[in-house]
Amino acid sequence: MIASEQSTSRSFPEAHKRRFGVFVLGAGFSAPAGLPLAPELWAEVRRKAQLGRGSGRFDDDLRAYIDFRNVCYREGLTPETVNFEDFMAFLDVEHYLGLRGSDTLSDDGNETQILVKTLIGQILTERTPQMGKIPDIYLRFAEMLQPNDLVLTFNYDVLLERALETVGTPFRLFPERYSIIHDGYAPFAECDNSHEEVIVLKLHGSVDWFDRKRYRKFDDYRVAEGLPAGHFHPVFGPERNLHTVPVVDGPRFPDDPLREMHRVLNVEELYRGSSLSLAPPSLLSPSSAKILYSRKQRDFWWGLSQWGFLNFGMSIIGFSLSGADDYVRQVLYRIVKNYQNSYWKDGVLDRKKSPLVLVDFRRSAKDKEDFRRRYAFVNWSRARTYFNGLDQKALELLGNAQQYCGNG
Repeated sequence: MIASEQSTSRSFPEAHKRRFGVFVLGAGFSAPAGLPLAPELWAEVRRKAQLGRGSGRFDDDLRAYIDFRNVCYREGLTPETVNFEDFMAFLDVEHYLGLRGSDTLSDDGNETQILVKTLIGQILTERTPQMGKIPDIYLRFAEMLQPNDLVLTFNYDVLLERALETVGTPFRLFPERYSIIHDGYAPFAECDNSHEEVIVLKLHGSVDWFDRKRYRKFDDYRVAEGLPAGHFHPVFGPERNLHTVPVVDGPRFPDDPLREMHRVLNVEELYRGSSLSLAPPSLLSPSSAKILYSRKQRDFWWGLSQWGFLNFGMSIIGFSLSGADDYVRQVLYRIVKNYQNSYWKDGVLDRKKSPLVLVDFRRSAKDKEDFRRRYAFVNWSRARTYFNGLDQKALELLGNAQQYCGNG
């Protein structure tokens, strides 16, 4: 195991005593604030891509994908009927396997992958309400969260972070905070449990996350060659006046992939004025093959199948469990099974579990049945569903569950 994996496994029993509610958030959580769902996002990405400087390479890759599907699967695809996630998976496999050989652009992807990540960041940033304009329902949700609640979000946007910051709810964006790192042959860490904060894990990355590692390594090389420190970079260059803060806090293992990851707090300014082809945001493309690129978020998944046993509230909000995220089904199956089958009747530690809450937007009986089919592993007798999306009544249902699990 790598150092950070060993440390997490050693600290797990103590950390597990502190765990309370689990919240799983999908795109439907952010939709009431005006952020696009997958079909609308793909239409906007395609429109912007075909208008920009990278349109030639984007169109070539799109045609190559359509030809592949039409020849191999006899599908008769057109640009308008392309599945966004399948197209991105086609590009992910090409890049991950290095099929272009020496023409492979960078570790971040080839031209179209980088363009799409950048456009996703730009589109979502433009549509995300700024501080001071966050809809009240998100502020109330942020106030509802309690210290040590776990939020697993598959959203790229920063809506939740802004809501938490607005209401003053402390939170962190990484699994464990450490007080001391013991490196060496058998590395491990001592956890710092002195902070009362919500844990938010962005499992697919974020529009405001940028990795400083490549910039730092090139700067070290320049200095070693006798050149002055500081070179052009759209995020970290000395000519930029952006407010950045590290994603992680406190001592970290040397091999921690998030050690040099930074948040850009004034991210609107970044996307307004920069070409990010040299530094795309650190997010996983909306692809059915995205797990190939999950190394930086791997610690976020460590031990998740052990959640649910001693949690006392669990909610899934706006996560449709589509085919592109089929690997997540395996994870949610384990957590939900743990939650609904362990300590259900008598509770533990003077607390009892509340029913699993699932909030989604489903109008027709067919759509509701499709949702239940996707979540076939749920024990519906120990669950509550609400199909009008995230609104005031949904918030009341979530709040009642939180109060129930908090009071025992």
